[in-house]
Amino acid sequence: MDRYNSLDGTMYLLRIYPGSCALDTIFSAVEATKNTRTSEVIEKVVKKLNLDNVKDYYLSEVCQEAGQNCIERRLEDNEYPVRVQLLWPKSPELSPGDPSYVPTKYHFFLRSVHQENANQTSAFNNITSLGTFMNDFLPKLGQREYDDLCNLPDLSEETLMSSIISRFKNGKIYTYVGSILISVNPFKFFPIYNPKYVNLYQNRRLGELPPHIFAVADAAFHTMLNKKTNQCVVISGESGSGKTEATNLLLHHLTALSQKGHANGLEQTILGAGPVLEAFGNAMTVVNNNSSRFGKFIQVNYRENGTAHGAIVENYLLEKSRIVHLNANERNYHVFYYLLAGASNAEKEALWLGKPEDYHYLNQSKTYKLEGVDEEYEFSRLKQSMEMVGFSRETMRRIFLVLSALLHLGNVEFRRKSEKDEGVTVKNVGLVKVISDLLKVKQETLLAALTTRKSVARGDTFVVQYKPNEAIHNRDALAKCLYSALFDWIVLQVNHALMSKYEMKSDNIHGNSIGVLDIFGFEDFGQNSFEQFCINFANEHLQYYFNQHVFKLEQEEYEKEGIQWDHIDFVDNTSCLNLLSKRPTGLFHLLDDDCNFPQADHDGQNLVAKFDRCHHNHDCFELPQVKEASFIIVHYAGKIKYQAREFRDKNNDMMRPDIVVVLKNSNMAFVRELIGADPVAVFRWGIVRAFFRSFQAFIGAGKEYRKRGGKVRPQWSTQKRLVTKEGVVFG
Repeated sequence: MDRYNSLDGTMYLLRIYPGSCALDTIFSAVEATKNTRTSEVIEKVVKKLNLDNVKDYYLSEVCQEAGQNCIERRLEDNEYPVRVQLLWPKSPELSPGDPSYVPTKYHFFLRSVHQENANQTSAFNNITSLGTFMNDFLPKLGQREYDDLCNLPDLSEETLMSSIISRFKNGKIYTYVGSILISVNPFKFFPIYNPKYVNLYQNRRLGELPPHIFAVADAAFHTMLNKKTNQCVVISGESGSGKTEATNLLLHHLTALSQKGHANGLEQTILGAGPVLEAFGNAMTVVNNNSSRFGKFIQVNYRENGTAHGAIVENYLLEKSRIVHLNANERNYHVFYYLLAGASNAEKEALWLGKPEDYHYLNQSKTYKLEGVDEEYEFSRLKQSMEMVGFSRETMRRIFLVLSALLHLGNVEFRRKSEKDEGVTVKNVGLVKVISDLLKVKQETLLAALTTRKSVARGDTFVVQYKPNEAIHNRDALAKCLYSALFDWIVLQVNHALMSKYEMKSDNIHGNSIGVLDIFGFEDFGQNSFEQFCINFANEHLQYYFNQHVFKLEQEEYEKEGIQWDHIDFVDNTSCLNLLSKRPTGLFHLLDDDCNFPQADHDGQNLVAKFDRCHHNHDCFELPQVKEASFIIVHYAGKIKYQAREFRDKNNDMMRPDIVVVLKNSNMAFVRELIGADPVAVFRWGIVRAFFRSFQAFIGAGKEYRKRGGKVRPQWSTQKRLVTKEGVVFG
């Protein structure tokens, strides 16, 4: 007994089953020491369950020995529940020195003094087993729904799925699994995102209200403020599961939580950036009409008082191959169709635009329309969004010039010079003239770059004629790299708009940030190529992150704290990640090595053979039974077969130096910026150049002001600008 009287600060976990006192809770876990009295434990449980009066409840010890009836004993207020628990027979699964056990035959139950079926010490003669006893008090899965699946009495894949399906049928698309939110895409609008819900979920504890994506945003926001640490929300799921919409809703709530300063302006800028990035980075696939074909990480920055002052967008893994190749029932990026449907007659004439059916990069799939989408309206909406982000009309015109050039580039056709000469020439030279006019480059140099390449050997330069297939690959590589450069430039401008108004005003802004990661879903199509290989690799990394933080680290924390728990078996995908990326024999590294050698491998057979030589005994690598240029990876989500035919070409789609030289000599500064080696440096130089132009304009305006004797000329904004030796003046 002396050890009980010692001041032992060790914390123990007590599971209190509320039974009929709180039907929506299986058990409530509270921490206590050996010196914590029953009254204190009851107070903690009642507070945790949001019950009314502490005096209305008492704690009971329930036991059922094999072959005996259940026996219940009421604990006195001055007893010590931890000491009572330590006297229970330990479970054989636990080590003798483990103090955190919760035996299966003994439980603590919370009772109400108004219950008539429970006495201080009573034997339930009509109950023959503890299971039957507990079923009388614990809610059954078929009788109710669970907001948090962790509270399911029977936790299995079947009960998880049936609970989610049941909630979805009842119009509840959100469900918790602890701090994780499961969202089921209803493919229709739900009226649960209006200002009423924004206010409802502000400053509320996670789980206090029904599951909602606003609750996740609010939890991240207040955790950031209270703990002074950066937060991140990871959004993952299959293609078409609603990740993009979930990202938009999260950002909407995160900016709404900031009630001061420039929060409203920042929100408008972020909301304006969304349609711009979607138009240039989203496309129709076989499973989703608005599939994000790039990953993005959006970081919202806050001051110490919780005021949002800026944001940053990072993009990665843009699906460049979609520019030049389309599968059946798919479309290219939305912006091409918006432009063709919404451009005015004058714009179409200036850009040499026709119909989607006229362009090779759009007509391969024979799919041109999106059901229920007015693309003419979407084009006007895109222009409004671009203006909101900060794109001028002239900048938009230049962007549309590049898009038109890309469409026409896909229609350039090649033919052999003669039967004996494998070299090629352009069949439709007039089209090259149109492209050169749009990009403001010389027609002759562009024509030469499309049909020949320069090679240097021993200091001598040779001009090598392209073969027909090589010319097509070179043309497509130009299109992919040009569009990728355009997309990166647009993201750069969006970041400037998100930062310039808020972060550029101060160099010493202290605070934290909340990041939102919107990544591709796991993809398995009929034909899986290099794009799906990269996307699924990224998802493997996300799954590894999930395993680390939800299983491994949590279980290690339980062991440190001495908490009773059953070990959870989960699929460890480390082996698959090593197969894909570990040096020196990871599949990505083998592919890079293979691309460094010029041997012909048009069908991918050599690459697959190389993979097989290095990994034929690997558990996550298989070959199909039928011999073909494909291989199978056993991902965490299942087996996926990849066609290796175009792996080399898609992994090595860099623009030829000859093409780069042509574009860098463009008479349009916008094209030169796109091809700049460092887009950030080009952007900064643009800021410096704009500063000096503004400075010269200011000096000129000052001289004009003094000439007029300090009088401001009326209708200043309507005057024509004149350039003189002294600077820029108005007159």
